[in-house]
Amino acid sequence: MKGVFRNNIIHFKEVVSTNLLALSMIKENRTPLPFVITTDFQTSGKGQLSNKWDSENGKNVLMSVAINTDIKIENQFILNVISSLSVLDLLEDLNLEKLSVKWPNDILVGKRKISGVLIQNKLLSDTIKSTVIGIGLNINQSKFTTFNREAISVKNENITNLSISEIIDRLLEFLEFRFTKSDNDNWKDYFEKLYLKDKVAPFQIEGKKQMGIIRKVDKTGELVLETEDSIRNFQMKEIEFLI
Repeated sequence: MKGVFRNNIIHFKEVVSTNLLALSMIKENRTPLPFVITTDFQTSGKGQLSNKWDSENGKNVLMSVAINTDIKIENQFILNVISSLSVLDLLEDLNLEKLSVKWPNDILVGKRKISGVLIQNKLLSDTIKSTVIGIGLNINQSKFTTFNREAISVKNENITNLSISEIIDRLLEFLEFRFTKSDNDNWKDYFEKLYLKDKVAPFQIEGKKQMGIIRKVDKTGELVLETEDSIRNFQMKEIEFLI
């Protein structure tokens, strides 16, 4: 897969959303897969659960990678794992520290968010036939609107004057690398970087604050949390991190 994602990069000065554009291009067969959409600015960038993605014009990585796949729907979370780890690999290569993956696929520096991933799949029966991996990565922006979690950029970590196009090329290289690794190796690396794993922490569950311990993420992507009286599985909308 070496180099395959970097062979068809299409750049736009401004789009509504790189993911929406990529999905439209797949539907209309406008260009062969794989392809990558990049932009300087999104007028309606989205994160997980329809959250807004805050990014200044030309300051950050805003891209979507569209690829053909043949993944059973019950194994679809491996795409989140691979995508998150590729961002982590890049940031580690830039010598950032205190990096972790907040389930399902936010990248944190300490407790501050530096990157988010949004994956949208096209299904045929019980198989994912194509996917769009949207990645937002804060690079040269220094100030952010505060949403539910404080944001940070590479620039905030005293690494300045980075070329966005060069960062995108390196990120795609790491993404290609992660797709060549075995699922077991990728899962192992994901668990090692999982935010709050095996630590007592507060969560919002069914409108109530509860203490719990993240034990793992199962193969379907559900978070496995141990509370005082049970071990439960949660999907994305069913639990909220409070730290």
